[in-house]
Amino acid sequence: MAPNGIDTGLFRPLSGIEREPGRIIVTNSADMPLKGLTHLLAAVASARTKHSRLQLVVIGSPNKNGAVERLVTELGLGPCVRFTGRIGDNELVRHYARASLAVVPSVYEGFGLPAGEAMACAVPVISTTGGALPEVVGDAGLLVPPADPAALAAAICRILDHPDDGRVLGRRGLARVGLYFTWRRAAERTVSVYREAIDAHRRLRAA
Repeated sequence: MAPNGIDTGLFRPLSGIEREPGRIIVTNSADMPLKGLTHLLAAVASARTKHSRLQLVVIGSPNKNGAVERLVTELGLGPCVRFTGRIGDNELVRHYARASLAVVPSVYEGFGLPAGEAMACAVPVISTTGGALPEVVGDAGLLVPPADPAALAAAICRILDHPDDGRVLGRRGLARVGLYFTWRRAAERTVSVYREAIDAHRRLRAA
């Protein structure tokens, strides 16, 4: 299988921008249940009992009066949750540069581009084990079961309590993307897959 590539010319660590303690970033379609944002909101409400300054930045917008917007109100998260609306890639990279950690709370992902992009920006990543996400994150982030707010909250607190561990994960993520998920690596793997298929076809015809 040939993995997707990450644009490491765009998604990269930025110098001159400080990470803000307690600032969490999530990028997904807010009201798609498979993206798991409601589980993350519940986790944030729990984690805030220990980390009262925690801030969640959601890249995107919720549906008006949708499940996400209602849950923000029900959990009293209005002061600590910000929706950015539609933004460009360069602004997204600046958001990554300011974040203490990135969370991918998806119940299922076919690849996990948000995890890879965060890792390419050297942001510590918390991800669920839904779908292909463990193949992307590997040992460069914290993995938790899907649809488990308690596990998400515990992972969030673990990184916020131990920022040095978070920086180690950020460096691991950056290195992992460089090894496995650049577009060059994707092209090389694609060529390899085609060669394997051609060789298999030749053997079949020769049999």
